[in-house]
Amino acid sequence: MNSDLPRTNHRMLLTRYVWRKYGRRILAAASIIIAVLLVFLALADAAPADFPNNEIVTIKPGSTLSEAAGTLAAGHIIGSATLYKTLVVLLTGHRQIKSGDYLFDSSQSALEVAYRTAYGIQDLPKIKVTFYEGISSAGMAAVLKTDIPKFDSATFLALAKPLEGKLFPDTYYFYENSTPQDVIQLLTRTFEEQTKPLLLDIQASGRTPADVITMASIVEKEAASSTDRRIIAGILWKRLDMGMPLQVDAPFFYLYGKTSAELTLGDLQSDTPYNTYKYTGLPPTPIDNPGYEAIEDTVNPVKSDYLYFLSGKDGQMHYAATLAQHAANRLRYLE
Repeated sequence: MNSDLPRTNHRMLLTRYVWRKYGRRILAAASIIIAVLLVFLALADAAPADFPNNEIVTIKPGSTLSEAAGTLAAGHIIGSATLYKTLVVLLTGHRQIKSGDYLFDSSQSALEVAYRTAYGIQDLPKIKVTFYEGISSAGMAAVLKTDIPKFDSATFLALAKPLEGKLFPDTYYFYENSTPQDVIQLLTRTFEEQTKPLLLDIQASGRTPADVITMASIVEKEAASSTDRRIIAGILWKRLDMGMPLQVDAPFFYLYGKTSAELTLGDLQSDTPYNTYKYTGLPPTPIDNPGYEAIEDTVNPVKSDYLYFLSGKDGQMHYAATLAQHAANRLRYLE
């Protein structure tokens, strides 16, 4: 005999009793919930009748959800602040929104507005900005000012200068209202991401990351091909280890904007730690922002007997193991 039968019958009887007594109330409550949900969804999908077109609304940094709702309601982007706040919480599980300038170029539902502001989807047009390998922070500031005329290039340069060498050169897409902090954060984050594969090589080289980047900034300026960069890196590391001056012209371009052909005797005698003719060791900071290949070539140099190099008028690099050979190369390829 099944001992569970009496218990099962009891449950069935209890269920029937509850349904007879409260069934209508349950159905009524369910109907009300469904109706409220349908109204809620309808409201969420409806934009205010006076929704503006091509309007940029700014949600200030540090704004609370209620303050953002007030800003959006005042701009006729949403019809109900309560509905908007409820949607944000339902979408994210919290009450935080992203500050910034939001472009509303056509009518959008409260649900769309809640989603965009919750996840920082500004929908502003982005501007393509390209930084070439070996560009300095000052060069970056100039490019940004040209491509984004309203950009605060002075503040950018003040913040970027101490980060020379760690602002990764690449093609980026910025909002017209991007701040110097936004740009620097992206450039430095990209530098960390792009150079991560080289960290083991840098560690194996016995050089510090700071020294590698500073040397790479010189190597970037001294040669265009990977082959020449690796040979020159080998020469300069050897000079550094021997205590010889690096005797490179690239730092003068960083200081004075002058190429090798434009340098004067006074420039070469200037008393600055960037003058690698006068002082041994590396310059105190990188002189530009090297690209990935220059960093890779610098940390993987070619060993050779050379101690000297020059770029001739023929467009080629010429190497020498002795000062006499170097002097002969100067007469042959520069005079």
